[in-house]
Amino acid sequence: MKLKQVITLFFFTALSYSALAQAPKTSISGKVIDSTTQEAIYYATISLHPVADASKLNGTIADEKGSFSLDNLSPGKYNIAISFLGYKTKTFTDYILKPGDNNLGTILVEVNENELDEVVIQGERPIIENKIDRLVFNAERDVTSSGGDATDVLRKVPMLSVDIDGSVSMRGDQNVKILINGKSSAAMGNNVGDVLRTIPADQIKSVEVITSPSAKHDAEGTSGIINIITKKKDIGGINGSISGGVGTRHNNGNASLNARKGKLGIVTNLGGNYMWPQITTNEFEQFTIAGDPTVRQYSENETTRSGLRGSIGLDYDLTDKDLLSTTFSANGFEMGMDGSTSSEFFLPNNVITSLLSNRNQTTSSDGFDWSADYTRKFEDPKRELTIAGQFSRNNGDTDYTTLYVEGMRLDEIGENNSHNDELAFQADYVQPIGKTTLEFGAKTIFRDITSTSLIKEGTNGNYVLVDDSSYEFNYNQDVMAGYVSYGFEFAEKYEVKTGVRMEHTILNGDAVGDFEAFKNDYTNVLPSVILSKQLGQMSNLKLSYNQRIQRPSLFFLNPFRNTADPIIQQQGNPELKPELSHNVELGYSTFKKGTIINASIFYRRTNDVIESLSQIDSTTSPGQQISLTTFDNIGTNESFGTNLFVSYSPIKNLTLRSNISLFTYEAKGNSFNEEISTQTDKMHLMYRAFINGSYKISNTFIAETFLMLNSSQRTFQGTSPSMSMWTIGFKKELWDKTASIGLNITDPFWENTYFKTEVFTPDYTQTNRMKLPFRSFGLTFSYNFGKADSKNKTRRERGIKMDDQKKEESNPALGQNSGA
Repeated sequence: MKLKQVITLFFFTALSYSALAQAPKTSISGKVIDSTTQEAIYYATISLHPVADASKLNGTIADEKGSFSLDNLSPGKYNIAISFLGYKTKTFTDYILKPGDNNLGTILVEVNENELDEVVIQGERPIIENKIDRLVFNAERDVTSSGGDATDVLRKVPMLSVDIDGSVSMRGDQNVKILINGKSSAAMGNNVGDVLRTIPADQIKSVEVITSPSAKHDAEGTSGIINIITKKKDIGGINGSISGGVGTRHNNGNASLNARKGKLGIVTNLGGNYMWPQITTNEFEQFTIAGDPTVRQYSENETTRSGLRGSIGLDYDLTDKDLLSTTFSANGFEMGMDGSTSSEFFLPNNVITSLLSNRNQTTSSDGFDWSADYTRKFEDPKRELTIAGQFSRNNGDTDYTTLYVEGMRLDEIGENNSHNDELAFQADYVQPIGKTTLEFGAKTIFRDITSTSLIKEGTNGNYVLVDDSSYEFNYNQDVMAGYVSYGFEFAEKYEVKTGVRMEHTILNGDAVGDFEAFKNDYTNVLPSVILSKQLGQMSNLKLSYNQRIQRPSLFFLNPFRNTADPIIQQQGNPELKPELSHNVELGYSTFKKGTIINASIFYRRTNDVIESLSQIDSTTSPGQQISLTTFDNIGTNESFGTNLFVSYSPIKNLTLRSNISLFTYEAKGNSFNEEISTQTDKMHLMYRAFINGSYKISNTFIAETFLMLNSSQRTFQGTSPSMSMWTIGFKKELWDKTASIGLNITDPFWENTYFKTEVFTPDYTQTNRMKLPFRSFGLTFSYNFGKADSKNKTRRERGIKMDDQKKEESNPALGQNSGA
């Protein structure tokens, strides 16, 4: 909401009581929409006063649907004005309000071309917007994320948390589907954190947290959907921005350009990031159930990380009702680790053997996404047909060389090359029927995954291929889906959106090593329903239920065993089954006198939960135990939780925001840890919390601080690390707010941060402690250029939405993704 409108709203509220004492009473209502796009004008201001007495000013604002109502008015003749920044004011002079309800109907407002520049530069929306199926976090108003990346932004979004590896959780569940501008990327299947690091925070307009997806959305993501919307100016002319940051740990830069003339629009973006080399250490210990040591390891690595992402999008108006658009994006990132490892094995009779090794490992990924869609609009602006297609390719490589000191073991070279191709087609149709809306559509995804592994062993540079560890794995996954969704209003201020989605999955995988070839297919019928009740003008209550599915991605399926580390190793499981969840949520939100409150309680039951499984493997090197991490369907998890977000301005120019999430974890029905069920098979309470304060020192100078606290995460075998972070930021706007400079500080009093992972099994326990440099100082800058020269042209989001697989979970014990 614009500052001017907030002040006006408060002014209206303070004066409205003067009209309440008269009788009889009347009311006024209506709906405000854009005359060009036919979309609702959220937060349009409605003001009115009696013709005879202009001092008796009254008013309200429109909700997210553009609807408004104002009660307790006295009948009579009024002057009414409907306004919103960037639009021409709509007036009703000498309008007679009669007893009862006076409905102004649908009010069309036109864009004011002379104010376009003001809209682009000064437009400001509330930090949080609550809609029937989602919560919207407007990231443009954030200060301390400037110069950072998408992970910095997501940490400040209610209900979300991001761990040290960049893995995202929604209310404690990492099974979340992440979209970028409503579209997915095959790269998300390998490492979500690396993809998010290539998206500059300065380019993020908003983040949508969809906790109650309708049947139209893919059913993937047992906890919900996150849609990251980047900045784009759908206005004529040429404009763009340059931004970046230079710091003691991270550096990044980004450039974007928007051009539109007539029916053609082009949007381009190029960004990259680079992390200075940093030293990370890992201490690993393993004990018998009686407490005797079995393995101890210490490693020290120099870690580097870099990423690059670029995109170009074109849209063209074939006619006033036929729209065509296409987008091509490419990305690439790389992480390198170079260091030494000292390992000790505690054998019977107090015998201790040592193993020294040096490792150099590079993990890289590159790929592209190409999408095209066609939209047909009709006379009724709510009626729409969309046909879309998308092709994605992602290539992942893991190459390592491990050299053992003094010939204790054969040296090893490992190579794993993986390819993930995804082809999808989708058709959606929206048909309004009176005050109701019917939606239906279909979608198909063809996914082809290949993983080739080569392992060589030798001494003095003479290597021989190890046949038992070298293979080519092929995996195909095809998904066919159809849905129908129906939305309607009933009674007074009640709204319902219900639907059902059916998905049929066909799997086909090769035999590799200990894994047999398999074929499988299954069908899921997934219902969803959302009931919303408007409570007054700016409050609502929501109750929802849905079923969702989470198929494992390449990270979990890949049978490649990374043996670069002599003790801590990892291997995927091609035989994993998908997760299925039932979700119930009750939510409440309100906006009143500068205070935003968003509260919810939820229940989630997930069957066939996929988690990491730690076990001992003594087959590779007799007498030397190896901690092997793989993945399995460990049983059922029931989780209850609550989330509370509050934004409050106690004094002028100061805004405080806080969020706390409490949720439980209870693994049931697993057969892995029956002997230690007292430690793992019980309910555990966890939390995620942050507090964020910003102070407007002047019209162009803002200071902000952010403190985050995350408890350790429970797994059925133990715990993953807790995390805390404190940032301070300052931002100074220059040159009529077209440019800015800033200073960001992270954990100024702590140079390093420690992360602890624990595993409990019937036979042993193990602990991994990782130390990372975390303190950082950074300078940021941004510059916006260009000028609008035609009518604002906002378009509805459209196109294909994919990315329907379980993403990589963090596992710091492996030491493969260290480095923030």
